[in-house]
Amino acid sequence: MNAASGHSWTDGRSIVHALGIEPSGIVYRNLDVDGLYQAAVQRGQATVVATGALATRTDPYFGRAAKSSFYVNDPTYRHEGRALDALVNWGDPAQKRFDNLPTTPEVFARLKARVLKQLSVAGDLYVNDGISGRTGNSRMGIRVVSELAPSALFARNIFLRPSDAELAAFEADWTILHAPTVKAEPRDETHGDAFIITDLGTRTTIIGGTAYHGQIKKSIFCVQNFLLPLSGILTMHAGASEGTHGDAAIHAGLSGTGKTTLSNTGFPVADDQIVVDIDGPEDRVISNMEGGQYAKTEKLRRDKEPEVFDAIRYGTTSENIFYDEAGVPNYDDTSISANGRVGYPLEFVSSAKKSGTTRAPKNITFLTADGFGVLPPLALLTTEGAMYHFASGFTSKMPGTEEGVSEPKPTFSAFFGKPFMPLKPAFYTDLLAKLMTTHGTRVWLVNTGWLGPMKPGRGRVDIMVSKAIINAVRDGTVDLDEANFWYDPVFKIHVPKHVAGVDDHMLDPRHFWSDEAAYKTTANKLASIFVANAAKLTDLPEDVAAAGPAPID
Repeated sequence: MNAASGHSWTDGRSIVHALGIEPSGIVYRNLDVDGLYQAAVQRGQATVVATGALATRTDPYFGRAAKSSFYVNDPTYRHEGRALDALVNWGDPAQKRFDNLPTTPEVFARLKARVLKQLSVAGDLYVNDGISGRTGNSRMGIRVVSELAPSALFARNIFLRPSDAELAAFEADWTILHAPTVKAEPRDETHGDAFIITDLGTRTTIIGGTAYHGQIKKSIFCVQNFLLPLSGILTMHAGASEGTHGDAAIHAGLSGTGKTTLSNTGFPVADDQIVVDIDGPEDRVISNMEGGQYAKTEKLRRDKEPEVFDAIRYGTTSENIFYDEAGVPNYDDTSISANGRVGYPLEFVSSAKKSGTTRAPKNITFLTADGFGVLPPLALLTTEGAMYHFASGFTSKMPGTEEGVSEPKPTFSAFFGKPFMPLKPAFYTDLLAKLMTTHGTRVWLVNTGWLGPMKPGRGRVDIMVSKAIINAVRDGTVDLDEANFWYDPVFKIHVPKHVAGVDDHMLDPRHFWSDEAAYKTTANKLASIFVANAAKLTDLPEDVAAAGPAPID
């Protein structure tokens, strides 16, 4: 493969030399899709399947290695005069309870040296230059150096692609050194073979031991979630969409709550990682941090999620999805992993807003999948209630999703993305309150999970119902008159009685319980779980804590 083959690339040897890599093969810089496909197939790193996607498996890691993700805690580093201990929410090191895992500069240096050595002997290398952030306040040049062509294609899809002119003058603000074949050693204390270590001082992330593509994407998200809030810009693990009249809404939620699908309603602006510049230009308050989508494929159907289904084609990366002998995917087969993923550029979604920006949100939806069956599909929150649920980030796992889970397992992840939010909580909650005050933004709780008692045959809220709810909230068609709401005293939420396009019966979870006493018992149980979690949120103001659920007699 060379320049004469028609593939657009420039040699990146001088670039990797500057990083401490002595390459043993060709260094392809910004190789195009055709070239990356050819390299991946020729080197046995991936196969092309019937959809046209480039398919790989990432054994033994089929998801993020959260317990192997670290920040270098360098006591000499200062960010604008402040030490990391004043900024990062480490947790309670004395009790060995960490919210963000620290490692030492010595461990980072040792593993980085091994990564550089591997990249020097790996043969051909792939350098991709991209951008995170669409506005002047959020823009960051990202350089990924990988030993794997499929990973370079993923980076090409997920980050914004610079123009030729921008590439000619490109300077990396952050570098990812990606060497999945390098495994950590026991003395590194990374809790397994994998390591994802971010050094804020040198603006470098090293990734080893895992080829799961999500580590590339989320490592930069974490960096942006450190830098931007310190400049007064809110970042969220959320998507955004725009309605037919230009009204914008944000959709925040953890994996499995339908964030990507629901962010693709109306005219999608973003599906996972957004920048909210509260004081920014009117038409660019919300902006998509990325240039692509990274969607789950479990039970994917075209009639339910056409945007994702139709985006899976030539140019898309595919991970850990079952294919038959003819290369045809079976999205219902999760024998490899329930976390099958595809990565593709936003231009593969025909309805996506090309600018990736929109005005300030009139509404925000916090997505949750309630496995206890007592939260309504839609509820309006007060300002304090919104801050409470933002700091809590509730969802639940269901039996069958993990070994040993026999009843709904409550999961709390602050800001609906705690693993990606390294700062102390107040940096995020205060900015959310400022957004609501500045722009009059309403916040809603949307349950995309289950209704009624847990028993065989209980169905999840249909995705089409959730889409109708999202559309109604974003487009402002929910009647906000007090008469259209009833108050739930346990969860302290206001529940609408009527929503356009949704059966009234669906909106009240009590309708799905034949035993009123069982409903009340389960509601109180879930409320008690919220209370126990809130007790761990030491920085929660009293008025915010009081706005959260609480059991009643």
